[in-house]
Amino acid sequence: MEKPGKTGGGWQVFLDVLRVAATLAVVLMHTVTGVRDGYFDLSDQKLVLIIFNALIDVTSWCVPIFLMISGYLFLNPERKITWEAAIFRFCRRIVLALLIFGIPYALLEIVGYLGYFEWFMVPMAVKHVLRGHSWSHMWYLYLILILYAVTPLVKWLLEKLPRVAVLGVMAMLALGVGVIPFIETLLGVKDGFALPLDGIYPFYYLCGYVFVTRKKEPRKREETVSFLLFVTMLLVQIGCRFMEGYHVDMAYGYPLTILAAIFLFDYGWVREKKRKRKTESGRWRQAVSWLCPLCFGIYLIHPIFLNFFYKFLKITIMDFRLFVGIVAFFLVTLVGSVAGTWLLRKIPFLRKYVL
Repeated sequence: MEKPGKTGGGWQVFLDVLRVAATLAVVLMHTVTGVRDGYFDLSDQKLVLIIFNALIDVTSWCVPIFLMISGYLFLNPERKITWEAAIFRFCRRIVLALLIFGIPYALLEIVGYLGYFEWFMVPMAVKHVLRGHSWSHMWYLYLILILYAVTPLVKWLLEKLPRVAVLGVMAMLALGVGVIPFIETLLGVKDGFALPLDGIYPFYYLCGYVFVTRKKEPRKREETVSFLLFVTMLLVQIGCRFMEGYHVDMAYGYPLTILAAIFLFDYGWVREKKRKRKTESGRWRQAVSWLCPLCFGIYLIHPIFLNFFYKFLKITIMDFRLFVGIVAFFLVTLVGSVAGTWLLRKIPFLRKYVL
């Protein structure tokens, strides 16, 4: 993930706000998935499963927002990114994060599975990381590593292609990766036509490009409409979970998630445009500016707290009243991750090259 806040057009507060919001959503999502996909058979607890799935649905915009932020920053035509910078600056940061955090996570997984530690497990953990087998949340780092590596090529292509062609590619991706698979899943169609599901990630990356190159000023009431549509998408997702026969697992490419992410980003973009016409709020900006640089570290280390409670102490949300447990584990994980990242950033090497 890119460092907070500047593009060729100056400081972009809305990007930092969206990054913080997406980080909170990731923590909440993993707080729930750690239980839903873990130790409990929820087949006989229909309402609990519905609530868990609904919470996952309404936080599913987090990864799309991360990718759109990256696209907004890296694909900005005003920002020149050389191959040297892409590989030895941006990709280096992700590789170091994978090595410094991914290897210990993979090692902990091996030790937890076997129940003991031997030194041969260390090279085994390295091998697992090289093959993409660390803790589940680390998958995003492999994705962003690839996107960073090909960014100079993508920028070159975007300079050559007309905007309508870019929009056409995006429409094809949204249809083939999102809409068609969603309809097929609803209808129970197996082995139907669909593009590879990973194609949705370049779509979101290009969405950032579309926003950063948008020339038209915000339309009248666009801010309000975008926010209301974002909330509507979340409510529809919740409502779907209470429908009989709706057994669709969350996917970042499904239509409601696509629309929610786009409407939320548009809401932030419009507010940014309006903000530049008004006096800036110093305290608000200071709070966002303080928390935003911690987001990457929060993403990297928050599963440590969840795994400690869920796997080591065997204490989960299900040991409490449902919503009390969700809020409590979310807050403990978030506060611990913020404090942990703040301490890790005191280490000069980590602060400069990783966090």
